[in-house]
Amino acid sequence: MRVSICIGSACHLKGSRQIIERLQGLVRQYGVAGKVDLNGAFCSGNCENGVCVTVDGELFSVQPENVDAFFEKEILGRL
Repeated sequence: MRVSICIGSACHLKGSRQIIERLQGLVRQYGVAGKVDLNGAFCSGNCENGVCVTVDGELFSVQPENVDAFFEKEILGRL
């Protein structure tokens, strides 16, 4: 599974660094490093909706406060 996190300036200001760090921790915690490929991505043009995260090409808006719920539903739920 390919997960890309926008690291553009707008997403950076909205917490992309925190989201990346938390997702990395969750991938380790759940032992799914061999199944989940975390990558950085440039702007996807959806700046007004929070940090843009794509999972296998599907776009999501994630905030630091909902990253755990996002991971459980959209990452673990697809494995």
